[in-house]
Amino acid sequence: MTRRLAAPAGLLVLYGFLIAIANQRHLWHDELYTFYIAQAPTLSDLWRDLRVDLNPPLIYLAARTAMSVFGNTAFAVRLPSMLAFFGGSLCLYALVRRHLQSTNYAALAVLIFWSTPAFYFATEARPYALVLGFFSVAMLAWWIAIESPRTYWPILTLAAAVAGMMLSHFFAVLFLTPFFLAEGIRCIRQRRPDWLIAAALLLPCGLPFFFLRMQSGAAFPPAFQAGIRKMVSYYYWTLYEEGWVLLIALCAALAVYRFRNRATPNPPTYTATEATFVASLLALPIVVNSAIMFLHGAFFTRYAAPALLAYPLVLVVLLAKSTNTNRLSAIVMCSLLALYIPAQHLAKPIPKHSNFAQIHPELPLVAASGLTFLEMDHEESLATVNRLYYLTDRESAMKYAHATIFEGLPDFKQLLPVRAHVEPLRQFLPDHPKFLVLGTPDYAEDWLIRYLFANHAKLEFLGNFPSEYKDSQLFLVSLPPAL
Repeated sequence: MTRRLAAPAGLLVLYGFLIAIANQRHLWHDELYTFYIAQAPTLSDLWRDLRVDLNPPLIYLAARTAMSVFGNTAFAVRLPSMLAFFGGSLCLYALVRRHLQSTNYAALAVLIFWSTPAFYFATEARPYALVLGFFSVAMLAWWIAIESPRTYWPILTLAAAVAGMMLSHFFAVLFLTPFFLAEGIRCIRQRRPDWLIAAALLLPCGLPFFFLRMQSGAAFPPAFQAGIRKMVSYYYWTLYEEGWVLLIALCAALAVYRFRNRATPNPPTYTATEATFVASLLALPIVVNSAIMFLHGAFFTRYAAPALLAYPLVLVVLLAKSTNTNRLSAIVMCSLLALYIPAQHLAKPIPKHSNFAQIHPELPLVAASGLTFLEMDHEESLATVNRLYYLTDRESAMKYAHATIFEGLPDFKQLLPVRAHVEPLRQFLPDHPKFLVLGTPDYAEDWLIRYLFANHAKLEFLGNFPSEYKDSQLFLVSLPPAL
């Protein structure tokens, strides 16, 4: 029993170390929505405030519970994500251990998963860690249900996990694609459907429709729109940093096997049903992109987060097939990844904030991006916040960026405790012939700097001021008399 717990205990220690490093960053724009909504005085107020965000209520209720115990801190609002992510990792561990009968390969699967960009969600107060956790529970329960003699607890667990996904994200119905396709293969092979599993998958799918009234009609720039390019870029995003490390570690593990044992591999394999599940899980970004293309919406890589679970499922079986599930090969690859993952996190120092309060303190400071504005409002001193602005103008936002997502900030400010100023552009400009703008001129979603250039304002570049914010370029703006 002690030996069986050694690997999960080691993973827990490593996880705690990684969490301590990753938790040092400040709450970014999207997390602040969770942070503020979860603090609503009553559940009725929380329900009202949900209209400024785009998710079902589970993440806010979970964060509210954690904050009631640990206070209104970044740690507390992220705690549900930390627990969900580690719980999902343990389910992945249990699934691989069950399939390959090896704790070493089970630990390797978790380390491969943590090597991907998925680990970022472990310390993000958004629903993606919850989605990954529930998906992993559902995956394990489904795998047990199709392999074991019929018992009810895997079916009930599957239904509960699917319900958890549905209460976490609106795209959760799409995340069930691997389950539906794999069940289709089972149905064909067995010549009859499995009605209990079908019910566990289908019945919770109605839950998101109770919250559709919260969706907004915000426009996104063409660069963010779903499409073929987004499908390709997803796989590039998931592997451009970590791919070479995984390849080197895999080659080292194979080399150890070839050097120590030249026996012909007699590998474990996936059944047709399981292979369909893994392949369709890997193809999930294509499914999600296709659905969003139909809706003419924007695709962000986080929208297909469960696809990252396919990498460990593919790589551990690839190594096991090539080495007869060789224990030493798994240990070598585990060791290399256990060294790489902490080094990867330690190599990304968090930049210190610039002291914006000392830069032309007599002038207003305008954040060109709603992302930067909301984060500065939360992080900066009162002296900076008192002169911090975000400017709204739907017509200009559509003309110069085709993006209106931050035009809803006036409503957000009315509902939630935003300290800085949100003001219409036409009202701000006559009163401030000179002001500062913190922005990124070529960022697709920001329109203000392009508007100022188009209207012949003089923009003097004051320099780069690095921080955790999206923007670092500061400009001194002088308006022409006509504007």
